[in-house]
Amino acid sequence: MELIRKNKLFIDNEAFITLSMMIEGLLYPVTHLMNSKENDEVNKTKTYNSMTFPFSFILAPAGKRNEEILKQTKKNDIVELYCKNKKVGQIEVEEVFKIDKYKRVKLIYGSDDLNNENIAKTLNRLGNYAISGKLKLIDSPIKKDLKRVKNSIKQINAKNVVGMTTNANPFHRVHERIVRLALENNDMVILFLAKNLATDEIKYETRYNVLQKIADNFFPKNRVLVVPLYNTYIFAGLNEVIIDSLVIKNFGCNKFLMGQTHEGLGIHYSNQHIKSIFDVLKGINLETIAINEYVYCDICKTMVSTNSCPHGSHHHINYHSEALLELLKNGIIPPPIMMRKEVSSIYLTSLFPNRFKNLQKLYFDLIPNKGIIENHTEEELYIALSKLYQTTSMT
Repeated sequence: MELIRKNKLFIDNEAFITLSMMIEGLLYPVTHLMNSKENDEVNKTKTYNSMTFPFSFILAPAGKRNEEILKQTKKNDIVELYCKNKKVGQIEVEEVFKIDKYKRVKLIYGSDDLNNENIAKTLNRLGNYAISGKLKLIDSPIKKDLKRVKNSIKQINAKNVVGMTTNANPFHRVHERIVRLALENNDMVILFLAKNLATDEIKYETRYNVLQKIADNFFPKNRVLVVPLYNTYIFAGLNEVIIDSLVIKNFGCNKFLMGQTHEGLGIHYSNQHIKSIFDVLKGINLETIAINEYVYCDICKTMVSTNSCPHGSHHHINYHSEALLELLKNGIIPPPIMMRKEVSSIYLTSLFPNRFKNLQKLYFDLIPNKGIIENHTEEELYIALSKLYQTTSMT
């Protein structure tokens, strides 16, 4: 009997998270690491098991040591996977095959321009050899979130569940309006919050706290759920909408909510009908809800859809996330018509920790109080200041 050898492959956290998504069924129809034949077929047809999938699902870790291991690995060998020097799983080897990593990067991003930081990063993560076989993971960071979503849907017996991806960077009034519209005709909205593996301008924990605050205080109980969506390389480029759709569907949603300007949606008119990428996807049965652009009209004195407001764009205040983020980064509280004070206070407290040297006295001097100095948080100060900004009798 041939001796089964054990070798070690070292993968980064991005690869581990992506493998976890596959193992937990979030990338269905893909359920395993593809071999060379499947790799070539999927890259050519952009489909797998009669469903759209934009590129092959393979594991090809970079590194001289990994390449030496893969080149000497044989069928039926056991290869142990390590991430951050901790064993996270193993592969019973079916095949090791060579890939063209430059072609793979172009399949993922639609470009191989190395001046693009993300493309260059992904290329550096890719090795020259891929491994296929039966994958087992010791644990999965996705499992807990998947179970929570399934239980929440079951708890309220939700039939129509809408998924919406967001960066909450920052989360403003239009986002809130979109969620409310979705709740009108559906049982539940799941906010999939992008959890980037690189450093964010606003920490994931802060953005999560914002969404949870909104869900707990301004939406019906148990009908808005916040779930992390790990933003790995497979979501890159124009394929983002396709992978988003698969993940959202496999989480249990039957509808996908997005803005008409969502990158990769590709809305256009054909034969007097609105078309998008969803008209050419195969096997992904997910209803798409495309939301119009919203603005604040200084004539209507409220938030309106650009399709329903009769006034010109010179009367419209746009909700530009980049501009609102710039205000926050400079320590300025955005106007309440743009963002709830409860929301901006969380962002500012995170961006400027311990900003005020005499916080309690400042609060006592500026904010209506009971005549005694009480302990208040920076978040409470921002909220109180926002209320003063809304006072209009002297303006």
